[in-house]
Amino acid sequence: MEKTITKDVLRNELFSGGKPPAELLYNRYAGMLFSYVQQFVPGRAEAESLLVNIFTRLASRLDAAFESSLSVYCWLQIEARKIILERCRQGGVDVVSGRWGLEDASSEHRWVFRELFIHGRQREELAREAGMDQAYIEDLLKGCMQMIRKKLVGCGDYAAE
Repeated sequence: MEKTITKDVLRNELFSGGKPPAELLYNRYAGMLFSYVQQFVPGRAEAESLLVNIFTRLASRLDAAFESSLSVYCWLQIEARKIILERCRQGGVDVVSGRWGLEDASSEHRWVFRELFIHGRQREELAREAGMDQAYIEDLLKGCMQMIRKKLVGCGDYAAE
């Protein structure tokens, strides 16, 4: 896995004036985040373009990363997902749900995962619209996460391409 950095190291590197924030973040996290972005978009070129956009937008928001209880990479991943979902809603990204390791899952599992995780819908809203119990929706999502986790175990360096 690529070398991650702590918030203190990131702050020190940023304030030393050596590299612009976007470049520093990109150099440290692009490889790992690229694999994550590719889960959402079908093409390599589209994923690369989206990745550059993500780092450009997030570089100016590093104060939020420093204030977060999350690691820098986790913060980047969560914020990247928000940017990807925003672009999806604007029609700028063609999202794929089959690259998450849910090929063998039931259609109901894939539907819940797509609606909640890929499209960013709320659990309560989805349960209400589908006429299902919210706990059932949560169980389906939990099942999806377990399937994904099982696929990742033993894959070695997941972030490597």
